[in-house]
Amino acid sequence: MAPIRVALVGLAPLDNGEPTVGNWGALAHLKGLLESPHYELVAICNSSIESARKSIEFHKLPPTVKAYGNAEDLANDPDVDLISISVNVGKHYQLAKPALLNKKHVMVEWPLGASLDEAQELTDLARQQGVKTVVGLQFRADPLLLKVRELLGKNAVGRVTSSVVLGCSNVIPYDIWLDEASYYLDINSGGNEFYIFFGHFLDAFTSVLGGFKTIQSVLKTQHPVVPTVSMATGQTVDPAHPRTAPDHTFVQGELESGVVVTLSFRKAKKPTDGLGLRWLITGTEGEIEVTIPEDHLQMGHAGRAIRLRTGKEEVSQTIRFDEEEPAHVAAVPIPGTNTARVYEAFATSTNAYADFESSLDTHKLLDDILQASKKT
Repeated sequence: MAPIRVALVGLAPLDNGEPTVGNWGALAHLKGLLESPHYELVAICNSSIESARKSIEFHKLPPTVKAYGNAEDLANDPDVDLISISVNVGKHYQLAKPALLNKKHVMVEWPLGASLDEAQELTDLARQQGVKTVVGLQFRADPLLLKVRELLGKNAVGRVTSSVVLGCSNVIPYDIWLDEASYYLDINSGGNEFYIFFGHFLDAFTSVLGGFKTIQSVLKTQHPVVPTVSMATGQTVDPAHPRTAPDHTFVQGELESGVVVTLSFRKAKKPTDGLGLRWLITGTEGEIEVTIPEDHLQMGHAGRAIRLRTGKEEVSQTIRFDEEEPAHVAAVPIPGTNTARVYEAFATSTNAYADFESSLDTHKLLDDILQASKKT
């Protein structure tokens, strides 16, 4: 079968191994695409043709890779099957729409849109055009999450009755921030701690346990100002930049299945347990515990773990989830591994990824949580 011809939108001439402003395309998408036999990278699109050519040269891509400087020209290329968009969420809509109108398959990083309206319009358009879509909610492709889903499918803990989540977002500092990413401090940007850090987990949570029937929520910004510094110079740009995005998110309610849940995400300088996540799923016959060290929860931290204890066991057992996978996926280092798994799932038509339709559900749920918080 011929490989999927893919164009990557947003490839910076950077390769520093750590997530920072503008380098997610290079860090998480590029290696997975180059390693995979299912894809052929045929084009790069940046803000200008010159910028795209610079990135092609920097990353030593083949001379056959085309350079584009706008979304419309790229969308008109008949040699492109899939357009993958890895830029700030504020540009997702304007970059994805031409691709959809030209009946290209589209991958968009999470969040799908900068607002619920944008996400809804893109989803409706993709449905009308009959194209395949994928969203970068990479936690869904994590073997850890797939194993949790498998355990529940086998009734490992009986009927699920409740779930308690304790999260900590200390990997995102509250006492300093990059001025170039000041949008992350704004609740109205669509790309902030609530929509991205919490949203990634919420999508994974509901993909395992199902949607909410009732919701109560409290969102609070406990650190309303933060100094911002220039990424280029390291100098302070604004000593007291306002933060309106919440840094504490507390949600409780009942799921459609009748399971009662509590999700508590706090901001600590250093959590005492060294964890970014402790997730308990309690059933009539036992309990599952998922733990992830202090980090971005969706990126596949090497220290994440699953433990299971049933009523028949004196102690908990550690559950393995590191099953064998294709070498071209395993070759992609963290933090890009789960993104490579998303590409693999999309190419092989497995269900370990979110499309526009399912990610729209997460957009709607986040909006419901935000609106519920205004009633408390």
